[in-house]
Amino acid sequence: MTRRCIPLISLLLLALPATASADRARTQSLGGVGLLMEDSSNLFTNPGLIGRYSDRAWFSLGVVGAGADATFTPHGGAAVTIGRVVDLGVVLNRSPQAYDFGNALWPAGTLYLPAGPGGLIQIPNAPTEPTAPLRFPVDLFVGFGQRDRGARVGINLYYAGGVLKTEDTTFDAESPLADVTLSEAQSHLASLSIGVAAPTDLRVRPEAWIRGSFLAVTSVQRTVTGQSTFIEGETTVDRATNLDSDVRVGAGVRVHIGDPTALRGVVWTPAAQYDVAPSWYHFNDEHEQNDAERVSHQPTAHDLRLGLGVAARLEDLRILGSASFTLQDLRVRHVNDREGTLVVDRREDVGLPEVTLGAEYRLRPFLLVRGGLRTSLVGGRTAQSTTFFDEDVEGPVELRSFGASAPRVPILALEAHGGVGIEVRRMTLDATLGGLLLGADGMALIGRLDLGFRFR
Repeated sequence: MTRRCIPLISLLLLALPATASADRARTQSLGGVGLLMEDSSNLFTNPGLIGRYSDRAWFSLGVVGAGADATFTPHGGAAVTIGRVVDLGVVLNRSPQAYDFGNALWPAGTLYLPAGPGGLIQIPNAPTEPTAPLRFPVDLFVGFGQRDRGARVGINLYYAGGVLKTEDTTFDAESPLADVTLSEAQSHLASLSIGVAAPTDLRVRPEAWIRGSFLAVTSVQRTVTGQSTFIEGETTVDRATNLDSDVRVGAGVRVHIGDPTALRGVVWTPAAQYDVAPSWYHFNDEHEQNDAERVSHQPTAHDLRLGLGVAARLEDLRILGSASFTLQDLRVRHVNDREGTLVVDRREDVGLPEVTLGAEYRLRPFLLVRGGLRTSLVGGRTAQSTTFFDEDVEGPVELRSFGASAPRVPILALEAHGGVGIEVRRMTLDATLGGLLLGADGMALIGRLDLGFRFR
């Protein structure tokens, strides 16, 4: 019976759309926020935890994205401890949309890349161009320190990239030369995280981490004039559409207070995390004057979460909850140097409060059942301001500004989830069997399955 159910669950996961930010199956099932609870997926935020979850291999099936943008993204990896001091780990194919990796980075980076790298780049007044998808993501982990004594330090390096090339040849019957149009798109994403975590035997276990990420996307079209497509001639860059850089820096701190191994007790988890990502888009056309060339677009995104998590245990029953405040702020500067104007568009999303409540019960020594709710009330405002720069050679710069602001109607969102966990000797399996999402994006089912195996 078990062998028949596993393929069936896998097929269901293929067909289920998901929320925009995928999380580990256990975290989803409990309706929780990964930042505010102890979970193995936290090592992707704080690599200092790699030693705590080392000596194991795991594989994850699930989907990220929502609606038409939902994609099936399996990933897997392993980590080992060498000499009780050094931990080494590698993870393949982890989506950059999972585990809150894209905080601040994606709002700024995908502003004119709605579908992200691999979709179309759409700068105002510029031609719409294809971009290269991010392929073959890889995580490398290195940890230092003993598992149960002293602080542990971890480093995580993440990279994904892609190149897309096309060639179109145009022949002229009256000329021996041929024009070859070459289009090349490249996308690169790199991220470095450094974290520190206290040993597991302390009642108060602080953690801290910092991270920096870099995303660059370019789409260039060139014309090569030569005798044939095999003989390179004179090359002219026709146009280039670029996300020149999207740089994200962030930091976080979290403290677990309490004994997670006690059969009866409470663990409190206050935490804070902040990320900021400035970016810059531009367009060049070597043949025609285009309004898009006159304007550089400079989005800057901010992402802040402050919250408190609580996990109470009573023998085989665990009850988990959290409350948090979230703020997402996106400001876009449109700078036109030729006309001397600066237009700033701003959107603020404030979530207060975001509340989660979940329960986990060990029904059998090998079987756990889970359920959870997550609700948030998100409001905010949109604003625009315009500044005119009138430069006088013999006098100072004169500024004239005006602007407008409007609040947005708050939206209530509700997610309900269920799942199971199976623990058989060294093997663990966590599954989110289904969920319900009510809110701005309508209603959707979600699913994820995680399989792990401990070496020792």
